[in-house]
Amino acid sequence: MAYEDRREAILARLLIVAAGVDATFEARRNESSLPDTQKYVILLDGAERNVGTIPGRRSDADPPPQMIEMTPEVQFRLAGKATEVGTDLNLLRINLIAAVMTDATLLGLTVRRQSIVYEGSQTATERGRSMEGGIGVAFAFTYLLRAGRTAA
Repeated sequence: MAYEDRREAILARLLIVAAGVDATFEARRNESSLPDTQKYVILLDGAERNVGTIPGRRSDADPPPQMIEMTPEVQFRLAGKATEVGTDLNLLRINLIAAVMTDATLLGLTVRRQSIVYEGSQTATERGRSMEGGIGVAFAFTYLLRAGRTAA
């Protein structure tokens, strides 16, 4: 018997949304060592934690739903001219935020269809043969974990 997995559904959709921000970036999931000559968008699954249980009577076979907050991170990595890398990363960041916060499928997977929060971002740059840069953009998604329900 398979159980529905909102976490996996959110992560799978988030990678699709992130890849759609700029189709010239190669999409990967949970990879850390990549050649530095390409453009990548990487989804890191991140952590999750219980933030509450939905009250109400339930049978032992149907445990109460739990509200889970997950915090994945999307990273964009690229190489380019030093004068352009920061601007390019910021443009990717704002386009990603807009795409994630308005995506109907992602919203539909969250509590009350509105539980996506932009948590912040952090950039990193270094010089190699060209300026290499990256930006990690973090989100928090709150979803209901219903361990007693099977996938349809």
